[in-house]
Amino acid sequence: MNSHEKKALFRFVTIYTLSSFILVAIIAYLYYDKEIQRQKQTCKVDLKNCVIKVESALLKAKLYENNFVLNPLDFRSGVGLYDEERKEVHTSLNYHDIKFDVNMTKNPLYIHLVHKLEKPLLGIHYIVTEDTSMPIGKDKLLSLIIIVILFCFIFIAIIGYFLSRLLLKPVKEKIDYIDKFIKDSAHEINTPIASLLMSVSALKKKGIADPKILNHISISSKQISDVYNSLSHLAFDDIDVEKNLSQIDFKEYVLRSVEFYTQIANSKRIHIESHLEETLIMIDKDDAKKLINNLLSNAVKYSKTDTVIQLLLKN
Repeated sequence: MNSHEKKALFRFVTIYTLSSFILVAIIAYLYYDKEIQRQKQTCKVDLKNCVIKVESALLKAKLYENNFVLNPLDFRSGVGLYDEERKEVHTSLNYHDIKFDVNMTKNPLYIHLVHKLEKPLLGIHYIVTEDTSMPIGKDKLLSLIIIVILFCFIFIAIIGYFLSRLLLKPVKEKIDYIDKFIKDSAHEINTPIASLLMSVSALKKKGIADPKILNHISISSKQISDVYNSLSHLAFDDIDVEKNLSQIDFKEYVLRSVEFYTQIANSKRIHIESHLEETLIMIDKDDAKKLINNLLSNAVKYSKTDTVIQLLLKN
């Protein structure tokens, strides 16, 4: 898998995973909100039922003239009984910060429901019930949802990876076929081009052919060679080759490239001006050749007729 395929795979998996994660997060939030509302309603009902139970016990004690004893084990919620002056009479509450003027007090640690009796019973004017389970249940629910979301995220990422590999497989096979064809073509075309350029050079030296024809053949050969260089770079760019760094005079490579492309430039009435200084750099020789050939090739290819290409190299 080359770098382009890895990037495509990474982008697909990222987009797929993030979009799925956002959808799961929205669903989880809606579920969390609905569950919290349900828990609040259940808590409120339980506290009211506890108030009714305590009030019934007080009424029963008054009718039978018995002493009322608050037994915490008889009630699921904490219970506090207060007189008219809001002083504590009996209590099994864990938290005593009570707001008597508020019907229900919600706190991160507890919930209080304050009920004022219409008629006092045994000196009791206020019944306060307390629930401490909902905040704990809320935290547990949140932790559970976060864990589920994380597992969903991992699962979706794995599914997305294999799904992307499955979807990209036909494309990859086609790309591999085209890539192999380009590499084979680039390899096969190299020898004829080199032979053609050498033959033209030999004919020029012997002077046994029409110079104009040889010039056209030479220009065409160099243009094909330029296409070959681009094709070769494209075909073998994904192959990791160890770089042999060495100190070279970059001016020499520029001059060779100028000499090669001058004939092509002249055919388009493009003039190449060079202002070069000796410049020593550390670079791989093949990379240096590709660099200057690519720059000069594009300059010649995309320059208009009757223009000047200026090359400036300073140390």
